[in-house]
Amino acid sequence: MKNKFIFLLACLMAGQIYGQEASIPEINTKFGKPSDEELKMVAYAPDTTAIAVVLCKKTDAFYDFVASDFRLTYTYETKIKVLKSEGTSYADVSIPYYEDESRSSMKETVTSIDASAYNLEKDKTVRTKMKREFIYKERLNDKYMHVKFSIPNVKVGTVIEYKYKILSDFYFNINDWSAQQSIPTLYTEYNITVPEYFKFNLDVRGTERLETTDESEGVNLSVGGQLLQCNGRHLCFKGRKLPALHDDNYIWCVSDYSTQVNFELGGLDFPGALYRSFTQTWENIDRALLDDSEFGGQLKIRNPFREEMASLNLDKLKSTEEKIGAIYTFLKGKIAWNEEYALYGGKSKKAVKDGIGNNAEINFILMSMLRDANIPSFPVVMSRRNMGILPYSHPSAQKLNTFVVGIANTDSTFVYLDGSVRDGYLNILPPVLMVDRARMIAPERSQWVDLSKTGKNQLRSLVNATISPDGKIYGNRNTNYMGQYASAFRKNYRAAKDSAEFISELASKENIQISLFNAQEINKFSPQVKETIIFEKQAIVNDSFIYLNPLIFLHTEKNPFTQAERKLPVEYPFADQIVLFVNLTLPEGYTVDELPKPLQIKTEDGQGMCRYMLNLQENKLAINYTFLFNKLLYLPTEYIGLQNFWKIIAEKNNETIVLKKL
Repeated sequence: MKNKFIFLLACLMAGQIYGQEASIPEINTKFGKPSDEELKMVAYAPDTTAIAVVLCKKTDAFYDFVASDFRLTYTYETKIKVLKSEGTSYADVSIPYYEDESRSSMKETVTSIDASAYNLEKDKTVRTKMKREFIYKERLNDKYMHVKFSIPNVKVGTVIEYKYKILSDFYFNINDWSAQQSIPTLYTEYNITVPEYFKFNLDVRGTERLETTDESEGVNLSVGGQLLQCNGRHLCFKGRKLPALHDDNYIWCVSDYSTQVNFELGGLDFPGALYRSFTQTWENIDRALLDDSEFGGQLKIRNPFREEMASLNLDKLKSTEEKIGAIYTFLKGKIAWNEEYALYGGKSKKAVKDGIGNNAEINFILMSMLRDANIPSFPVVMSRRNMGILPYSHPSAQKLNTFVVGIANTDSTFVYLDGSVRDGYLNILPPVLMVDRARMIAPERSQWVDLSKTGKNQLRSLVNATISPDGKIYGNRNTNYMGQYASAFRKNYRAAKDSAEFISELASKENIQISLFNAQEINKFSPQVKETIIFEKQAIVNDSFIYLNPLIFLHTEKNPFTQAERKLPVEYPFADQIVLFVNLTLPEGYTVDELPKPLQIKTEDGQGMCRYMLNLQENKLAINYTFLFNKLLYLPTEYIGLQNFWKIIAEKNNETIVLKKL
């Protein structure tokens, strides 16, 4: 009886704990007074892994008239519950805002910052108000500043509250609003009222449901001391129990998939004035960029290395690709990339003087050099993959953030190059620039281009090895790295302190001993790197058996997709191909006891394929392993099939052969 009572008591306690852990507090939109439920909450039931949860986030945007012009005012209020120690990072807040270094008259101002931490101590709510000394400003770049502050006394269980305003002179550009965050959101609300004079295009996207109201209401504006009344469009968006939007290695820009609201100015319609349209076309954007002194003007700059280029003897080079390679190699010896991407390049002269610049500045100089070599080239503008896709519904110059150089070949095709390229080659761009929608701008010939599958990316390896009776594997590997594989090889080689460290890391990764290492074309502007190693590896020996993985060097050890389900797509960086040939000589006095079965598998759409073939003749075992992957985007509905595809491949890569002593 006693044991039964203890069991029932334990069940009751477990139920109470579970009740706490599975709690979802009532939505409380009041700021300055968190509820007992919010303070006592220990976990968020819809996502018990959450380190914190947004309890309430409210955004309001409205127009007023100040100093003879319109102004947009944004009010932000945020309340967050910290559930785990990692969640305390949400007490550190950064607010970016526009303030040009050149002191432009158009700017944004952050004001009215107020923040507090609320903790439950001995059943009493204790508020810790942030002091002004915790607030400071920093410049992010020549265009943007940010305000930073840290809310004190934040720990597991704390409810964080903060609010602030942004006053923006950019009344024609309404900030995008995202309903989802990197942590779950219990409740979020966005209210905006737009005077009737402003005609905006509205774009609502995402997979989560938003409650939406769209109605007319009166707007009062103070203009020159006079009250001006007009109609306005009031929009309200509400989201409840929205899941976290987690970034991972298979998403370029997670905000592309956020439930969000975006506005773009379509026109101005003031009384007594003609309607002024701001609706853009890509042709209009092309012309605006070509007319811009920091873009189109840079396409006309004089080649700063005109005299020095004579030493390249370009007229003696046979192909256009050789000439481009010679010019680019020379340029990269003069100007290094500063790790920054840009669209405009008004500081090209400074880049030449300092020997360092962003990719745009290097690209403009490259184009001036190509022009002197009579090689046509054009800027190819884009939004980098980690900065979000270009909108399809309406053209937007604001979404453009960099460009690469499209260079005309003699056969009327184009090759592509960028100032950020250090380890690649023509058409071997950094994956972040390999977008499927970029715009080549040229007088009378602008066109859309797809850069997602430029270049050939292949790893091709041949292993010849002999297995001795003591289980040692002696062999050599000859590998040809092409495209992105060559680029990655060079990057890793440069990252090592010296070649000895690189070899040591390779040996450790593959669990081998390397007695000879040779690599060709590491420091050459080339599409490939060739590597040769002589190695030794120990197989597992147990009594009369030898166990080893016949691939020696695996394609993959683990399935990268372990989630039971996935809400976001899977995005791959590039299409690739892996071909492995392995020739093994088995030891005398041994026979094959177990051998992996052949495999040929494809993804459901046929865009991915893996083939594993074996051929045993006497004491010679030959393996041919081929992996092809051409599709770069898999939707959530295709995830299970993709997961199973990789599961089978990982399992096959880990299979062993068993040799038995006769």
